[in-house]
Amino acid sequence: MNRRSAVLAGLTGLAGIAGLAAAVPMLTKDSPQAPAGGEPSPEASPEPSSGTGRPRKIRLMPLGDSTAAGSGSSGRAGYRLPLEMLLSGQSRYTVDFVGSQEQGRMTDNQHEGHPGYTIDRIRAGADRWIRTARPDVVLLSAGLNDLNQGDDPEHAADQAQDLVERIFGLLPEATVIQQGLVPSTPGSRGLDLTGPIAVYNQRLKRMEAELQQRSGRHFRYVKPPWLTPADRADASMPAELADGLHPNDSGYEKVAEAYFEALEQARSDGWFG
Repeated sequence: MNRRSAVLAGLTGLAGIAGLAAAVPMLTKDSPQAPAGGEPSPEASPEPSSGTGRPRKIRLMPLGDSTAAGSGSSGRAGYRLPLEMLLSGQSRYTVDFVGSQEQGRMTDNQHEGHPGYTIDRIRAGADRWIRTARPDVVLLSAGLNDLNQGDDPEHAADQAQDLVERIFGLLPEATVIQQGLVPSTPGSRGLDLTGPIAVYNQRLKRMEAELQQRSGRHFRYVKPPWLTPADRADASMPAELADGLHPNDSGYEKVAEAYFEALEQARSDGWFG
């Protein structure tokens, strides 16, 4: 059994979400202070690790819609709780979750997830949130509400690229990791989202190559997991979506694993830490 499987198996075997939270090592909130007399600098604020023997602490912002917030999960922490557990099993860096929101039964529950937000609404708040929290790494989840409302996937992808480029405009050295939309998401308004999601995700994948080749930005697209909808579940294939839009606890574990693998690769590539 590999490390990720062992950690996620431990999550599933614990009696309750409260037990999960108790099992997570405490992460301290020793965030850098804003300079006196002015607005915090939008530059990322790395903590040095050279010469100290300690791994660097990474400021990690889950940014986006209800997926970042954790809607559909029993403890309202979504992928953040299993991701925290996975991160605790490696020693190359530590993580401080940052954001203006606090939600979820976990020790370090800050995030910037906003249920119901479309990409343009996330973009409208991004300047303030990014300038305040100064993350080193942004985990982005956005676009599902746009497509669920019938928006054109190409237009939604254009907005997503504008959002990502704005983040880099504020923090040029940041790492942005965007997970695509779960391809099996049925939606909540009777629309067939299969085609629009495929188009949107393909555009995000192309954006990864464009940003890296054109400007050397640290942007990575993460292929999302296929999660079993409730109406297609059975004894051999339990449901992994809580409703038409949101993963349940089992689904969020797979979302967390996808993000974790991307974080590990970004660290190996020297993007942070």
